[in-house]
Amino acid sequence: MKFTYLGQCGFLIESQGTRIVTDPYLTDYVDRNFFTGETPWRRRYPAPAALIDLKPDGVLISHSHGDHLDPWTIGKYIEAGGEATLIAPAPECGLLEDLGVKRILRARADEPFPVGSATVTPIPCAHTELHRDPAGDYHELSYLIDLDGLTVFFGGDMSLYEGLAERLAAEKPDVVLLPANGRDDERTRRGIIGNINEIEAAHLSASLNAEYIPMHWDLYDINGCGEEDILRAARNAGARIHLLHPMECFEV
Repeated sequence: MKFTYLGQCGFLIESQGTRIVTDPYLTDYVDRNFFTGETPWRRRYPAPAALIDLKPDGVLISHSHGDHLDPWTIGKYIEAGGEATLIAPAPECGLLEDLGVKRILRARADEPFPVGSATVTPIPCAHTELHRDPAGDYHELSYLIDLDGLTVFFGGDMSLYEGLAERLAAEKPDVVLLPANGRDDERTRRGIIGNINEIEAAHLSASLNAEYIPMHWDLYDINGCGEEDILRAARNAGARIHLLHPMECFEV
């Protein structure tokens, strides 16, 4: 299985002819639409690829924030003739319909579905709390991906909540893709919703005895985490870390 880092929470996951892309944010949508003096969003590097060139069989979207469900990335993909199924939490799929996406899968917690030869199981995600719509469906999801004898946990933007660590321990993931940028009072005041930090991510991956790939750490200075801080936390926790830069790969 091969993981290629696309920046923020974006990965291309490849195995046995199946190609899955997670949270593709491949434009400067946030910079162009949400830059203010208080929140100066500036990408530190340009988008390393176009979604159409990644040739995904399925695209997993964790939630509706613009750096995860990016209307410009998806719009360009549809305009270029992309035909992959786009998967998003059921309450957010209206956004995909508005973009002209025809192949949509409305994901609900604990309802598995196939993507190529993979089986994907959504699980509830807290960003930073668990949010449900009136029908009881979660607005944010993480995904367990079972493919070619391996299990991958893609966290998306996430915080720890009661029962999550135990659920993951029972699933025995081989690889975990975890945000490491954390949260603090100042970012919360500015409307920047946080994630687990580099210490929490390292300890979670170590407790699961899983290969650990950090994400959501390097794209924006105002909502990132230092590389040395991530590596130090991993060393202290005994985590098997594989820190990637854009378009770098890890194989397992």
